[in-house]
Amino acid sequence: MKSSRTASDAISRSAARLRWTVFAAMAAMVLLYAAARLGIQLGRAHVEYREDAPGLMFTRLIGDVTLLLLLVALYQLTRMLGRVAGGELFSAAVVSRFRSFAFWLLLMALFSLVAPPLAQLMQHSAGGPRLELIIDFREVLTLGVTLVLFLLARLLERARAIDEENREFV
Repeated sequence: MKSSRTASDAISRSAARLRWTVFAAMAAMVLLYAAARLGIQLGRAHVEYREDAPGLMFTRLIGDVTLLLLLVALYQLTRMLGRVAGGELFSAAVVSRFRSFAFWLLLMALFSLVAPPLAQLMQHSAGGPRLELIIDFREVLTLGVTLVLFLLARLLERARAIDEENREFV
């Protein structure tokens, strides 16, 4: 059985690797999104920007804001992973950053779910084409997962309290 210190070191190393992986993923997302959005070729690769609801004047803006919210959420995740990599497992700062990650991910999920129908309503004219309400269940699933992340944040808070109690006994 591993000692507590060995397990904590392994968690710290994993968090550090994951942090750099998230940074790399963020950079790749920005690069690919910008290339697709601006129609830039990346070598021989063809990067394409597809709109779920073509014809809406707000569609590209919705995509831009969604990416921005996702990047903010992932940045908060990297802040939390940095703390964990530094050896903090149940600190208030770790829990706070995890909660912030969940909050920004929740905002992104809500925006992605609500913005397209609102944009369609804003553009819809009374005598114009029919109004379609499209619900992307991936967005509903993302919303549900973010709510689970808030539960995990509460569990982390409880673990932090237990960790503090255990330190008082020693």
